[in-house]
Amino acid sequence: MQPFTPHRYQLDGVQLMCANPAAALFLDPGMGKTAISYAAFSVLKDHGAVSRMLVIAPIRPLRLVWRQEAAKWQDFAGLRVALAHGTAQERIAALASDADVYLINPENVKWLLDAVMKGTVRVQADMLVVDESTKFKVTGTQRFKALRELLAFFKRRYILTGTPAARHIEDLFGQTFILDQGARFGRFITGFRKTYFHEEPQRGGYSLWSLRAGAEEQIFAKLNGIALRLKATDYLQMPEKRDNVIRVELPADARAAYRAMEGRFFAELAGGTVSAANAATVSMKLRQFANGFAYGEEPTAAECAKVVHVHDAKVDALTDLIEEQQGQPLLVAVSFLHEVDAIRKALGVDVPYLGGGVSHAAADRIVADWNAGKLPVLLAHPASVAHGLNLQAGGHAMVWFGLTWSLEDKLQMEARVWRQGQRRGVVIHYIVADDTIDELIIERLNQKDATQARLFAALQEYAKRKAA
Repeated sequence: MQPFTPHRYQLDGVQLMCANPAAALFLDPGMGKTAISYAAFSVLKDHGAVSRMLVIAPIRPLRLVWRQEAAKWQDFAGLRVALAHGTAQERIAALASDADVYLINPENVKWLLDAVMKGTVRVQADMLVVDESTKFKVTGTQRFKALRELLAFFKRRYILTGTPAARHIEDLFGQTFILDQGARFGRFITGFRKTYFHEEPQRGGYSLWSLRAGAEEQIFAKLNGIALRLKATDYLQMPEKRDNVIRVELPADARAAYRAMEGRFFAELAGGTVSAANAATVSMKLRQFANGFAYGEEPTAAECAKVVHVHDAKVDALTDLIEEQQGQPLLVAVSFLHEVDAIRKALGVDVPYLGGGVSHAAADRIVADWNAGKLPVLLAHPASVAHGLNLQAGGHAMVWFGLTWSLEDKLQMEARVWRQGQRRGVVIHYIVADDTIDELIIERLNQKDATQARLFAALQEYAKRKAA
């Protein structure tokens, strides 16, 4: 077994964690955040600063990365790792075991708090690492509220993510709270909003919040010294990445139907009768329509699973792309389950799919087959595979059949193939229906990326000043 030999940038991460009881590592996928965390924990443990570590991360990274990484390097081979997953009794047994590192997924954090309150589980760890901390960016969720109650058990707390503000600068509040329990931005998000944002009340009882002049810089400045941004392209030999937009036109009848649906929504919007929930529903229906499928106009409960076929423009474009690949593997990002059925029908084969409803054992087999080059096509839902899976060995091309509003899902999904270890140039295809909501989604993703880029630029500028 080879010892762990860190890169210089990884040493920067280890040093930040060891020097600060709370810190944020904003690392691109493939930068070795697991290795950095284990190295920091090992140093801190050897010096008596901590005794045990609790890692909260999505289940697949826990199983496929965190649990396995501990035994990769000679220095860490002695670490005992316990995965708290499965039945309640299995989780209790794992957390009660004499381990050095405990692993648990975000969905079980509320259960952990309840078990601690009942006395059936004791928190043995005094160091907390939250991997993919954006899982806790929404402060109204049960998982965030539960973690907030557990923070006092840990004298050292760290968060890891490559996309801290993919949706909105507001997302930084919940993640920063994990580190300092409100010391920087206050204990409640309402106070954070009132300090840094203007409120714009909307019809339907909700509000939009826009940044005050100079507020963005103030927020970024408060992260200086506790946050480290590591960009893969600055430190690693990354493969070339090329984007390719494949435009499709809707057939005349589909175009007319799309226009009718869009027109009704615009009329409701102008009349002030659209709530945030209604807008989200209409947005989803427009996306489905652009992709070629939709539910009935007003489906009953029994008809909710019934899908109306609208057009084959995107399926035909995907079929053409697969033929152009000439057997070279293609990773296909889908948005809705009925797209999987339609693609399988068009290709005439039961194409493997990674997403909801697929067991861990089946997913492991599919990933192994993909990385072995056995699968010419793999369908995947971004929310299911965006974190923790290394798919670069199986192919160097992916396509967005159905676009996503989530910049985090977009960046993380593409990072499954565009990452260190990829030996060929990567091509990311986007199948875009002309003059539909697809074009708006692309535009908004670019705007969100610009917002996050400003955060990263501010942190990098601070780091340069400190190093000078």
